[in-house]
Amino acid sequence: MTIASITRLMSAAGAMALGLVLFAHGAMAGQWVVDKDESTLGFEATVFGSTVPGTFADWDAEISFDAEALATSNVSVTIDMKSADTGDGTRDSSLKGDEWFATDEFPKSVLKSTAFRRTGDQSFEMDADLTMRGTNNKITLPFTLKDDGDGVRAEGSVTVDRTDYGIGQGDFVSGSTVGLDVTISISVAATQVPAE
Repeated sequence: MTIASITRLMSAAGAMALGLVLFAHGAMAGQWVVDKDESTLGFEATVFGSTVPGTFADWDAEISFDAEALATSNVSVTIDMKSADTGDGTRDSSLKGDEWFATDEFPKSVLKSTAFRRTGDQSFEMDADLTMRGTNNKITLPFTLKDDGDGVRAEGSVTVDRTDYGIGQGDFVSGSTVGLDVTISISVAATQVPAE
């Protein structure tokens, strides 16, 4: 239950949030639409040394990306923190509580891109502001872009310290039971909106 909280938070973000920018495709510019059924915003945390994975079921993204015009590309992702799912009802319920996501006070997490860099033929980095539980921090998400049928698939991951966002209060601050590092991962499928 603590483990789920930590991972959820990271995932939401960025993701959570973060993963959605990966929809860039070649030199094509414009808006992109995410295929939710083929996309995943995930996370992994450790509890007593064991890995606990999770996903967020409810999130929205606005994506404008051109691999040849990175300076004008931007991504905004909003995640419903109550939609965290680790496959354990008791744990998922605890994640909504004040020790973890405090979803009554902070129901949404938001990620907004601030810059993009090309690091290889199919690889990029996105700098972004990630806000969770009312706290904003800067993150950098490395990702790859590959052709995926009618669109593209973006995949990447970044590790964050959950305590940077105040996630894990009381006995969980130290990381002795639930690890401080949470890995946020994205696998996003998207298609470009046809130009009018």
